[in-house]
Amino acid sequence: MGRADGWMTIPTWDARRAGGPEDGPRNVHVLVRGRVRLPRGRCVLRLSADDCYQAWLDGKWLGQGPAPARHDGYYYEEYPLEGGRTVTVALHLYYQGLVNRVWNSGDGRFAVWAEIVRGGRVIARCDGNWRYQVCRAYSGDAVGYDTQFLENFDGRRWPESWERPWFRASGWGRLVPAGWADYSLSPRPTAKLQWERAEPASVRAVPGGVQMDFGRERTGTFHAIARGRAGDRLTLRYGEELDGAGRVRFDMRCGCRYEESWTLREGENTLHPYDYKGFRYAEVLGLEDGGPDLVQCWVWERHYPMEDGKCVLSCPQDQLEDIFTICKNAVRCGSQEGYLDCPTREKGQYLGDAVITARSQVWLTGKTDLLRKCIRDFMASGRETPSLLAVAPGSLQQEIADYSLLFPALVLTDYEFTGDRAFLRECWPAVQGIAGRFAGYRRPDGLLENVTHSWNMVDWPENLRDGYDFPLTRPKVGEGCHNVANALWFGFLRMKEKIERVLGLPGTGESQRVAAAFLSTFWRWKPRLFADSETSGHCSVHANLYPACFGLTPAVGEDSYENLLLAPGRVCGPLPMYFALRGLGRMGKYGTLHRLLAREDEYGWRNMLREGATACFEVWGRDQKWNTSLCHPWASGAIPLIIEELAGIKPDPDMPGGFRFDPHLPWRWENFALQAPFRGQLLRVEQQKWRAALTVRPMNEKGE
Repeated sequence: MGRADGWMTIPTWDARRAGGPEDGPRNVHVLVRGRVRLPRGRCVLRLSADDCYQAWLDGKWLGQGPAPARHDGYYYEEYPLEGGRTVTVALHLYYQGLVNRVWNSGDGRFAVWAEIVRGGRVIARCDGNWRYQVCRAYSGDAVGYDTQFLENFDGRRWPESWERPWFRASGWGRLVPAGWADYSLSPRPTAKLQWERAEPASVRAVPGGVQMDFGRERTGTFHAIARGRAGDRLTLRYGEELDGAGRVRFDMRCGCRYEESWTLREGENTLHPYDYKGFRYAEVLGLEDGGPDLVQCWVWERHYPMEDGKCVLSCPQDQLEDIFTICKNAVRCGSQEGYLDCPTREKGQYLGDAVITARSQVWLTGKTDLLRKCIRDFMASGRETPSLLAVAPGSLQQEIADYSLLFPALVLTDYEFTGDRAFLRECWPAVQGIAGRFAGYRRPDGLLENVTHSWNMVDWPENLRDGYDFPLTRPKVGEGCHNVANALWFGFLRMKEKIERVLGLPGTGESQRVAAAFLSTFWRWKPRLFADSETSGHCSVHANLYPACFGLTPAVGEDSYENLLLAPGRVCGPLPMYFALRGLGRMGKYGTLHRLLAREDEYGWRNMLREGATACFEVWGRDQKWNTSLCHPWASGAIPLIIEELAGIKPDPDMPGGFRFDPHLPWRWENFALQAPFRGQLLRVEQQKWRAALTVRPMNEKGE
């Protein structure tokens, strides 16, 4: 749609009165109602808001939006309406006001945009006849990395049934024009979120209340109905795990303290949460004899649409099916209106995380719309820096060199699954921008040194860096030339050259010069491994996994690389492990790839299972990091590794059908069966009597 005015907001004095600190309003909830007479025929309601809205039509739930974005590239949702009647649109608007990874908030912009269209013509807009009330039923401190506010809910301050058509909004104020004409709007780029009601898998009594287990990690909101007297107060606690006493660990190890209060009004009360959390367990306390009665509890789980039956694995050996399941659930929980690094502490879309999460999510769903939104989110951050931000969208600006250099992997995932050269060409300027930014750090031999504009991560946390011998101080790296930045630089150049070949663009062949300099600088003949820096003799896992993944490791070093990964005590985190195992696949060492995928020590997916995971962790074990998230889809790399490296389905737009089939399943996986969606088809790989066979069949309209 391009530029769009017509944004409405609440008067400045009311926003200040609602929001708290002197530096701007925060944690503002506003209820809005508008009545519109629709002409006969099919109409469409278009909605957007800054930061967020929840919508009802005549008291029935419509949805939530918009998908997070910058104000100069906002999205709107569309909802079909039947005309010939008067309808009531009810909106629960929210302005968070914090600078973080979630929304582009903290900028003083709080507004709503709504219009009704029939036959391509706007017949009504949100205007000064729409009424609002600032809602003061919510209070609480910020938690996580200032990514959400707790929701202490006071039912006495909640206007029950406010979204119903017959509700009288007497005393409510009138919206006023926001005065911002620099918004740019376009239709929602992805499928609407899927919402599912989840009942407790089990309920048990605890002192003063009840504890509920919802069976697995979920991303969503906890809902309840209770009866009591005005002023009765219940305590609500949520967590990803139980503590040593069997109670909900609400002061979570990831850094969120999920404890809230619910103050009741007289009679029956409904809890109305707004923002989502990541949790498995919940407790409701304050239910002593003579106190309130808890009538009902459930969770509204939310995620990008994912049909469980599309991508499934059956393999009883080596807990492979269980590994696949926890990775799948983490991707489900983390795929919202972007690829979240976790649904708790950060709630942000990180570029490096998305390289793995997106690959998994596309295999699980057969769709690339969320991937394309992700790519465009990061390309839009090029307005701040040509090397792209590490997290987007969001008002927090952070750069990580490793992630910038991995951006072409996101772009090539889209191309490999779609074969769409037009979108690849759309992404090309962003790739060029990254190349130009890092070219400023080249020395005469083509290697990078002193990459100081951003953090050089290598791995996180530090204790999983395998003793990497180079100063990686934050936010800037130490001076000198180190391995991982240059291995990723080589990988970036190789991916850039692949894009050039596909698009028929002239290439420089720079990767060959960088490869020669890399070997000359970092190769150590005695261990036949790469060292961490040009002045170091230490050969870490990280100094070797990216060269192996991108094809830098000489043939004489392949056995040494394999032995390095198998050596006791040599470690890396879940994100680089994905690239490490890709390197084994490139070398044809599938037996070791399988062995490490199913490793039983404390540095593998089976350790997560031993520790009770229902979603893959941020690290291999709960205590390997001081603030471990127990749902972190960057560890979901087992999904594409199983599908592509072992089952042998590899996307390849140059092949008939768009893929190659080259299985490398262990012979003892006699009952292995995998099904995955790909370009409107279901691909099924089965192994029986040590032979793997592929069948292909079209999906029906239901995606089955």
